[in-house]
Amino acid sequence: MRRRLGIAVVLGSGLAVLAGVGLAAVDTSEFVGAGRCLQCHPTAHKAWQGSPHARAHLALSGKQVADPRCTQCHGTAERDLAGVQCESCHGPGRYYAQRHVMKDAVLSRIVGLRDVTEEACRGCHTDAAPTVRAFDHARLWRAIEHGREPRPEPAPAPAKGAL
Repeated sequence: MRRRLGIAVVLGSGLAVLAGVGLAAVDTSEFVGAGRCLQCHPTAHKAWQGSPHARAHLALSGKQVADPRCTQCHGTAERDLAGVQCESCHGPGRYYAQRHVMKDAVLSRIVGLRDVTEEACRGCHTDAAPTVRAFDHARLWRAIEHGREPRPEPAPAPAKGAL
């Protein structure tokens, strides 16, 4: 009986330690990063990669990189996600990034996906932001325009009588 109790204590302690390690390793970030978006949205990711948004962090000095007043528009709340990521505009994807959620237009928005409007862009592109030219949404949207991925072509139906 004592031996069983001792084994149970050792196993229980081991499980508690493993659970603690597991919990410590869990990513609690709200952001999933553009790499995750790429998995389902390669066309949008390509548009982002070629845009100034992907390189927005490069305009900051070392001191500015640590300043939330600068990174709120030149990046995300996560230091390892450089540039203006997809989620900078569409909202943190922790809850909507799963494929089954994204397929449900209502659910994805309930859990955080934001539709981007000109007004949303003007959250960062203000008259106070240092720029050479005034913000022209219609002109600049063309540089980052993206939308739904084209649907894949359906596979041709097998010919009648073919096995």
